[in-house]
Amino acid sequence: MADFGLSTLVVAALVAAATIAVARRRPFAALAFLILAIALRDFSTRWMNVHTPLTVSQVTAIGRWWFVVVLALLAACGVCWTIRARQERRIPRPNLADVVLAAVVGIAVLATLISPNRQAGFLSLRGYLQPLGVFLLARLIAPTRKELRTLLIAWLGIGLVMAAFGLWQAAGWGEAEYRAQGYLRQDGDLVVPYASVGGRMYLRPASTVSGPNELGMDMVLLFLMAGFSAVLGPKSTRLQLAGLSLLFIACLAASLSRSAFLGWVAALITGLVLFKRDLMRLWMSATRRRRVTLVVAGGLGLTTGALILAGTPLLQLVFRTVSGFTSQYHIVDSVRAIEYLLQHPEGVGMGLVEPKGAQALIEAGGLYHVEGSTFQIGIEMGIWGLAVWLAFWAATLARIGRNWRSLVSPELKVVAGTAYTGWVASLVAFLFLPLMQSISLMCWLWFLLGVGYQSDRFEIAWQAAEAASG
Repeated sequence: MADFGLSTLVVAALVAAATIAVARRRPFAALAFLILAIALRDFSTRWMNVHTPLTVSQVTAIGRWWFVVVLALLAACGVCWTIRARQERRIPRPNLADVVLAAVVGIAVLATLISPNRQAGFLSLRGYLQPLGVFLLARLIAPTRKELRTLLIAWLGIGLVMAAFGLWQAAGWGEAEYRAQGYLRQDGDLVVPYASVGGRMYLRPASTVSGPNELGMDMVLLFLMAGFSAVLGPKSTRLQLAGLSLLFIACLAASLSRSAFLGWVAALITGLVLFKRDLMRLWMSATRRRRVTLVVAGGLGLTTGALILAGTPLLQLVFRTVSGFTSQYHIVDSVRAIEYLLQHPEGVGMGLVEPKGAQALIEAGGLYHVEGSTFQIGIEMGIWGLAVWLAFWAATLARIGRNWRSLVSPELKVVAGTAYTGWVASLVAFLFLPLMQSISLMCWLWFLLGVGYQSDRFEIAWQAAEAASG
């Protein structure tokens, strides 16, 4: 235990010093590094466990680098905010989302204090609040146009690596390869579960992240980012981005994540709603030849995507799920959770809902089992806690939707569009899966939500800076 504590302190000191050094000159670069590197965190810890002489406690300490970056950047932003408030002699007024967010934190802390197991409650609270810091950083650290464009390009590059690696695993890795490369839980079981489809057993790939369901949701976000970039970015890059989008669909299909697929469908519908006016205007103003081109291009894209999905067992798995919808485990699990909440609106207490990924929470046991993150919130924090969380998401997404309609900058429009549709997809998946425990996914989601929320202010700042320099 002493070794674990020392390892954590050493890692924290080194990472904090490096973060502050970078953030003094280029704070967004430090935040961008977090967003890009977090996708490789799980893979790097597995690699170190297998290929280095480091102890498990030392590897675990190194794996906490991401939170040290978040804390260091929050501390730096706090100092800058305090200095600016003193100089201007005013404190910025909180908006609706800030008030609701404060209520979210307050109810979560209260639920922790009154939990029958306060230690487990604190560990669960930490799991909710740690990645939420990325949302605050994304709002506080304004990027330049070039910085955000560079991040989007690099992000899609990381996605390319993740998708290619995931497809390689799906095509050729067996249980022996996964075990040899450290894809194991703390209890020794594989993090990649089998799926039975059509009488055959498939090992679902995890690529560089925690598991196949997170990989599926990552692919949804990357597909949306590539799709928005293709529509809103330079025409010269559209063909490459379309190909990248199809690669992300292929990896989504290989993950065999039904919840991610359902979220993807919801995101597509939401995206069409966002583009409704633009599509109608484009269609009305187009010549007959242009309309034929649009129909052919759209049909070709849909056909290619459908063929990719049909080439994997995912659609067969989805059809089987739909045919036995009411008897599916996740549906029964969610319905029971709703019934339980109606009968016990106070829930069972923070930290006492299973399943949880942290070993300490596994050892603490639980009083209720439900898979979906949405219902975990309700049964841990009570029905009022869930209501406040939903109000927060509604407030932030409503503002992002308003921003979307007024934004001009393609970079910010890509982020706002990905945030809006990506969170719709994620909230669908959260009904069935405990994905709010996935650190890398939540860092991506909170970052997108923060930049999308602040995108109107960032665009005003860009326009002012460009006007001053021009």
